Amino acid sequence: HSVQCMLHRILYVWGIRHPGTGYVQGINDLVTPFIYVFLQEATGASREDIETGRVMEGVDPLLLAQVEADSYHCLTNMLDNAQDNYVMDSKGIQEKVFVLKRIIERLDTKLYAHLEAMEVEFLQFSFRWFNCLLMREFSLTCTLRLWDTYVAESKFASFHVYVCAAVLVVFTNELQSMDFPEMITFLQNLPTDSWDESKIDMIVAQAYSWCQQWSTGHI
Repeated sequence: HSVQCMLHRILYVWGIRHPGTGYVQGINDLVTPFIYVFLQEATGASREDIETGRVMEGVDPLLLAQVEADSYHCLTNMLDNAQDNYVMDSKGIQEKVFVLKRIIERLDTKLYAHLEAMEVEFLQFSFRWFNCLLMREFSLTCTLRLWDTYVAESKFASFHVYVCAAVLVVFTNELQSMDFPEMITFLQNLPTDSWDESKIDMIVAQAYSWCQQWSTGHI
């Protein structure tokens, strides 16, 4: 209950301080990793104790207030770099989906051609990838590793497009053997359960390499 109240306050204050966007579905997901990290740091609790809520038993309210403030600060800093993702018409996401499509067209012509032939729209599967910054596609461990890079990267929103491209290309062989319904189901439920931090390291490195090679102005 304490975590829920914390989450509600963070999202309420964020919405009030950002009247141009207000609260948009998906932002609640984005604050969760920050609460987890700061709760773990403040209490030394195990992941299981945090996920079950046992960590909240007997925690100093002042400590929770600090966790809440730190989580809000980090959420704000992150979303300030991707705020156009969360306006009412999702203009920022639509623009990034277009860039993702162009990147795949250059990187993997066979995959691109198959997606086109099957009439798969990139927005159908990648909207959530941008709205929730891939955290619904990855385990918490992988999300924390990826976001560690994002927090350190002032223009992470542009870099995230290349990360999405790197994730998509990993599954090129599987996708090219699928029809439309199979692809949509697969892309909305990526088989990443076995991925660990080393896999994310590879994804980030590949994305960084492509990002250095091409600016979005040349895509």
